[in-house]
Amino acid sequence: MNRLGLVLEGGGMRGVYTAGVLDYFLEKNIAVDGVIGVSAGSCHGVSFLSKQYQRNLRVNLNYLDDPDYLSMRNFLKTGSIFGMDMLFNRIPNELDPFDYDAFDRRKAEFVIVSTDIKSGKPHYHVAKDMHADIKYVQASSSLPLLARPVEADGTLLMDGGCSDSIPITYFKERGYTHNIVILTQHHSYRKGKNNLLPLIKCVYRDYPKLYEALKTRHIRYNQTLDELETLKRQGSVFVIQPSVPVNISRLEKNKQKLQDLYQLGYEDAKKAYPKLVQFLEKNGFSCES
Repeated sequence: MNRLGLVLEGGGMRGVYTAGVLDYFLEKNIAVDGVIGVSAGSCHGVSFLSKQYQRNLRVNLNYLDDPDYLSMRNFLKTGSIFGMDMLFNRIPNELDPFDYDAFDRRKAEFVIVSTDIKSGKPHYHVAKDMHADIKYVQASSSLPLLARPVEADGTLLMDGGCSDSIPITYFKERGYTHNIVILTQHHSYRKGKNNLLPLIKCVYRDYPKLYEALKTRHIRYNQTLDELETLKRQGSVFVIQPSVPVNISRLEKNKQKLQDLYQLGYEDAKKAYPKLVQFLEKNGFSCES
């Protein structure tokens, strides 16, 4: 039986592109059987599944000037440049409430990708209750050098991008025969070797397998991009990615740049929609929920 998956790459603040794509999907009532998110992709996937239109945009833009959201002060105070309490407690529970009930009513499976820093391997968690599972979203979003690891399942977890930036292989093995993949870099992008490896080796000297994962990350990432090209030709994957090169950083704080990137995601999804409909119909999927 064919199953349709949605694969969401991370990328820090570049994920606002994904927010634009997903809001267009919400307008068109596009339904999938499962969603898998990495880092920022997991954050955006949560609000997509609770069907909260433009919530991801608001969360990414409305609090940029608040030092509790993103600041060096946070880093010096807590070891994480993002304010984890604000992101994963105050915002979803007070400032811009997350619709837990709507999430519970979802039909799609939701998988959160993080990295076990002891083994250096991906950790895949199937979310059931976001009250309890929000810690896995936090772990998935905890960037090396910029955040502390999160303890869960008897181990320490960090950014899912360290070990599986674009988890298409895992989702295929999980039974998702066809997938929509949202990337946050232009088609011309290829990842280079991490320039901070000497610092990473020092900071994570007690976790050599995490260092090895980061040392070879660019190789795996580029191999996955090649695999996606093959899967596109075979007709089992539909990719949406920025139509122009993205010139913002993971920690971008320029609101206009972020707004523009969100709009680019929305417009790229809109332009891709006719071909997406063809992809879905050809493979036996309904275009709307």
